[in-house]
Amino acid sequence: MNDKRISPLVLDAMIVTGNTKAAVKAAGGKSADLWMLPYDEIHYDPRDNVRPLDVDWAQRLGKLIAADGYDKSQPLHCYVRKVGGADRVYVWKGQHRYHGIGFAIDAGADLGLIPVVMMDAKSVNRINLIFGGLTSNESKRTSPLELAQNIAELRDVWKVDMKTICNRLQITDQTVRDVALLETAPSALHKLVRDGSVAGTLAIEEIRKYGPDKALERLQRGIEAAKSAGKAKATKKHVDAAAAAPAAKKISEAQAKQLLQALQSVLHDPLFGKLSPGTVEGVHAAVTPLTDLLDALPAKASNRKISTPNEHGVYTRHETIKAPLFKRSGKHPYEIHLAHVDTGKWIFSTSYSIGTGSGSSPCTLRDGDPTYPTRGQAIRAAVMHITREMEDPRKRDAKEAQGVHSWLIKLWQAPDPDWTEELADASGKAPTTAPTALWPFPTGGKP
Repeated sequence: MNDKRISPLVLDAMIVTGNTKAAVKAAGGKSADLWMLPYDEIHYDPRDNVRPLDVDWAQRLGKLIAADGYDKSQPLHCYVRKVGGADRVYVWKGQHRYHGIGFAIDAGADLGLIPVVMMDAKSVNRINLIFGGLTSNESKRTSPLELAQNIAELRDVWKVDMKTICNRLQITDQTVRDVALLETAPSALHKLVRDGSVAGTLAIEEIRKYGPDKALERLQRGIEAAKSAGKAKATKKHVDAAAAAPAAKKISEAQAKQLLQALQSVLHDPLFGKLSPGTVEGVHAAVTPLTDLLDALPAKASNRKISTPNEHGVYTRHETIKAPLFKRSGKHPYEIHLAHVDTGKWIFSTSYSIGTGSGSSPCTLRDGDPTYPTRGQAIRAAVMHITREMEDPRKRDAKEAQGVHSWLIKLWQAPDPDWTEELADASGKAPTTAPTALWPFPTGGKP
């Protein structure tokens, strides 16, 4: 849709205000009757409203109004009624805002005059009040996902602190934590919520119990169960029933790509030619047509420069591999530093900024320190080193932990383009434990 009224969304763009009267005049518009009245001069009759008063909701609005003031772009809708020969103003649309204003004033808020739009006397009758009240209640509340995304913008873009956010939205810290689970969930789960296939509250509950990936799987199965029952939206009943049923054995799209990626690694392994001819042909036939769909493999470097230490024995010229950026902190939780110190000799060091701690170690080589024959083997050694460090509860329970884990697995499973038959023979049968076997580490306290 090409509409000149709609501008592209730029989250960090500052709003530059213009001249209201000039804009209205240029648009060919005109002003309407907006009246400003003292709150005490506005009256209320429950019969004028199609819904019963929800006192709790009115009190919540009162807290919001007390914190933020009354939004004058949302005037009360009123009409004038003769009572005992006197003209009195009655609210017929906006009863919860009306009572919310009262609660805010009782709490000490000074709101001044209240904006009011008057209904034309010719239109005032009980039929119009009922129809008008019913149609005005067809409003859509903010979903948990929308709340999460807007809190994220307030926090990350505009640097609003959580205390202010909670106070102005009248929500608790727990609500912020709950919607944050939804904010950081996979995009596929976001789509299920946006499409209305599941409620945002159900998605949050599932993520809290099972983690984002498992929650996505459970919700998808629940949606399939709901569709089989002729329902467009999955409920907790559908999700739990589908999870209890034996899962159909099928390979997901992510698993299929992982299998193909592993097969591609086999194809490009330096020792691939040692396999039997039939296996070689089978791998070629399976991978070659799908090469464009797979991630590029690391290439073997023809000449890697040798790094030399400075006067303190530190290899300052080194390669750094960074874990994915953690948006909330704006930092990389872990970094691996690699130095090529001699032909067939690599070393590593690490640095971290995760949870509430940070630290680093210099890239040095002292007597007795291990070296590694290839860059790939140095990376794997670093992965194991970090995996052991992540057993520390302060790191294990940090919000960055899941992202670090995924990064470590990716590094661990990467092929080594410098691997040779001699290295394979020399490596023997020494057992190694992959990071997947150690994660998640057992916890003695809160998860």
